[in-house]
Amino acid sequence: MNIKKLFLNVWPFVKPYKWLVIITLILTFVSSLAAQVNAVVLDKTVDAINGLLHTEGGFQWSEATKILTIISIILLGKEVLMALMTFGQRFFGEKLKILISRDLAKSIIEKVLTFKVAFFSRDENKPGMIQTRIDRGVNSICMTVNNFFLDILPAATSAVVALILSRISLGLECVLLRQGKI
Repeated sequence: MNIKKLFLNVWPFVKPYKWLVIITLILTFVSSLAAQVNAVVLDKTVDAINGLLHTEGGFQWSEATKILTIISIILLGKEVLMALMTFGQRFFGEKLKILISRDLAKSIIEKVLTFKVAFFSRDENKPGMIQTRIDRGVNSICMTVNNFFLDILPAATSAVVALILSRISLGLECVLLRQGKI
């Protein structure tokens, strides 16, 4: 079974919790934007320090202190925001995983209960083995959902946002270079 078929089969169990998915995706997007703050701050810091070094009055420690204070506040704020976003992603992701696995297990149990009793009375069809296979299947699907929403999706979103921001930055630098402002 490929990924597309797996998600099509799991979708009916995810659909009732679409708000949890949306909240998790929003938190993921905000986290990926916040992850790009270091690169932007570093770029602006280099520009500000170069500006300080090339002023007529020479290097001013008071201006450098202002720059360092602003950078520290921005980076500290970003870390607090990232901690909150990570907590929210984990919280909503785990809640989603628990709810989906509960509904999935309930659905499987309801289907098993509709089987004929003769199936379970045969020696080669032991109920314990069936329960073990059901548990493994539910755990496998839950791990797939967990890996996608908590591991793969945030990394992919962060990479896409970084690529977009780098392309925008490169485009702006090219425009400024052509205009002679750099």
